[in-house]
Amino acid sequence: MKKLLSLFVVVVLVLSVSVVRGATITNVEWSNAITDPGLELIPGVAAEVNVTILTSSGEPFTLENLQSADTISVTGKFLDEYGNALDMNGDGAADIYTFTNTSTPGLYTTVINVTNVQPGLYTLKIEAIASNSTTNTIIDNATLELQVWIAGGSYWVAKADVKDGDTVEIGSLSFTIRGLSDLGAILDLGNLSTQTITDTDRDGVFSWQYDVTGDGTNDWLVFSKSSDGDDRFVLLVYSNDASLLDNVNLQEDVVRAKGDRVTFRNKLLKDRSNYKVYVVWDESWLAKLGLKAVDYYIIPQQGRDHWKEGWGTVERMDVKVIKRTTYLFGLIAKEEEVFSGNIWAKNVNIDNLIRVFGRWVGNAAYLGRGTWEILKGYADITIPSSYSLRERSINELAYSSEDFRWFNPILKPDKASLDWKSILGIEDEEEE
Repeated sequence: MKKLLSLFVVVVLVLSVSVVRGATITNVEWSNAITDPGLELIPGVAAEVNVTILTSSGEPFTLENLQSADTISVTGKFLDEYGNALDMNGDGAADIYTFTNTSTPGLYTTVINVTNVQPGLYTLKIEAIASNSTTNTIIDNATLELQVWIAGGSYWVAKADVKDGDTVEIGSLSFTIRGLSDLGAILDLGNLSTQTITDTDRDGVFSWQYDVTGDGTNDWLVFSKSSDGDDRFVLLVYSNDASLLDNVNLQEDVVRAKGDRVTFRNKLLKDRSNYKVYVVWDESWLAKLGLKAVDYYIIPQQGRDHWKEGWGTVERMDVKVIKRTTYLFGLIAKEEEVFSGNIWAKNVNIDNLIRVFGRWVGNAAYLGRGTWEILKGYADITIPSSYSLRERSINELAYSSEDFRWFNPILKPDKASLDWKSILGIEDEEEE
């Protein structure tokens, strides 16, 4: 009799927790959050998230479409290593975000605002449950887990590939890295002062708060494990003080390579909204005689979509290279686009004559319109010694007769075979 009673209890328990796992969470849309190249939230910036949820039969996740269900719960939470909800605002209590149904069936929304949390990679779990409160059974449910990077401020400066023994200077802070490993790091601050940082959850990310800019507000120093080598880390410094970015400067350096090649290192392509164009100018005797000249125009593309940062590295650094061949003092001219795309960390070879290598020196970025944008972009440009390198701003190049070999000394872009205004990103001006 006891065995039969035990079996009956087991059957009842199994039936009471039976779950139909077929519902889906789709079409996750964010506002006030960075979504490209990965999902990123900024502390103190309220991000709205909308999700579309469908039942196991493909209908909107509503009580009308869920037979026997009388309760729907849609929640979100950031998980710790044990699957529990984390405290994301520093008040000592776990945070659960409740989604509410909108006027559109199956569309649910909530607002997530994180504050005072260590920067790093987190898992956000969204769960939808339709249940019957009388029988205590789950009728239908769905879960979705998202990887979310949480930043530490509206600006950041990063030094990629730091290793044990490196000395780093950022704003008012100077330190030498000691004992850098998966366990954490010891920072030698000088004057017998040290700071120990521990990777408590062993996720490859550990951080320290310090007022780098001296403005009275702590900034975040974050060490993140690099994929380039076992002993390498990426150092990110988050701040809300833009003056930290303004301190990132670099002297240009000209290096003469072997043979007939000259390399110009760290030529500035972009500084915030200012862009530089480089003209590789043919100085051969044929060009000087006006018989034939082959010139190249290295043109940075304007706009934040072409200069994206993503989690401590570069996502995009876009340029166009235009080749312009002229004969007989410009009476005959041919123009063609010989390269268009991303030059970040690439040796772009143009006609086996010119090489362009994209650099991100100083590694500064700032947040604008939901995108981390590179503050300054540089390039190493290698050219033959029979060429010279001319530097112009975008607007100067548009009308400079010095930089185009035309018979008519005044360049009008509409007379060119290519749409130069479009290439340069310049708005049309009304004719007088």
